[in-house]
Amino acid sequence: MVFDATPLIYLVRISLANVLVKLSVPKFLSQDVYDEILKGENLGKPESSVVRELVETGKLQVRTPQDPSFASRLIGLTAGDDRKPLHRAEAEALTLAKELKGILISDDRVARSVAKLVDVELHGTGYLLGRMYRDGYISKQEAATKLSEMRRAGWRLSEDDYRAVSEYLSNL
Repeated sequence: MVFDATPLIYLVRISLANVLVKLSVPKFLSQDVYDEILKGENLGKPESSVVRELVETGKLQVRTPQDPSFASRLIGLTAGDDRKPLHRAEAEALTLAKELKGILISDDRVARSVAKLVDVELHGTGYLLGRMYRDGYISKQEAATKLSEMRRAGWRLSEDDYRAVSEYLSNL
């Protein structure tokens, strides 16, 4: 799994970092994503320190994509007056996921669209909650509760997307 910043930040905010690291799959983030998260330390954001600790203890691995020009091309795909651009950190995460033949974990709509174009499997934070449930680390009720907690903690999700994630979790 390759992480964008938002899923990591909100899993830490709702006290699921300890569960995330138990998932039996290697977990990566790009250098740009890591740097973006660490900017929060200067702002007193505790999730930044937790992510730093996960990296320092080897539970999350920081990697720089081998082909940084691919990330630049991804940004160029979304550049335009009428579209929201893909940010550098998201482009790096997509590039790393493609190189590792991994799953990108991101809630960003632009990243979702680009992932389809470049044949990268992408899932969001709701998928992680479902995986934690399926792997026996949390109950179905806890997954639903944590989804609500993320929203109260500032996780931005449209009503339609929130309903879709809620339905996904209830149908597991």
